Amino acid sequence: MANRYNFFYFEAEFKKYLIAGNAGASTVKNYLSDLHYFFSWVQSTQQISELDYSELPEVFSHSLVRSYHAHLTNSPHAENTVSRRLATLRKFFLLCIEQQWLPSNPANEFDKKTKLDERAEMITAYRKSLESRKYAKADLDRHISVISDLIISS
Repeated sequence: MANRYNFFYFEAEFKKYLIAGNAGASTVKNYLSDLHYFFSWVQSTQQISELDYSELPEVFSHSLVRSYHAHLTNSPHAENTVSRRLATLRKFFLLCIEQQWLPSNPANEFDKKTKLDERAEMITAYRKSLESRKYAKADLDRHISVISDLIISS
């Protein structure tokens, strides 16, 4: 029979991971508080208190994270709290990926940076590149219009 671990074990592993990454004491405290909140929610909604490593991909699924996100957004939590708790999950799942407990990060879909943000950043970077080449304003605007259309339609 495989070894089973309670959530305190995973919290301790996460703490070691954060400290090894030079996280400050208050950062570690906040991350652990958010992770504990998530694990408490998992325990109450999924009736799970112990896990084997092989069960992590099934339990920590995209579906579970979406349910957790719905729980957070339907609770009286501030938007910043919701964002911070999801950021904690992304960080915890990075540990899980590095340890090969998970194949991918089930919280990535809740990354604060959206595709729209990424497209806007690409257009801005392209504009700066063209400006440094001293294009005439009309040419610059035409280039940006073309690239914007291409990026937005992708």
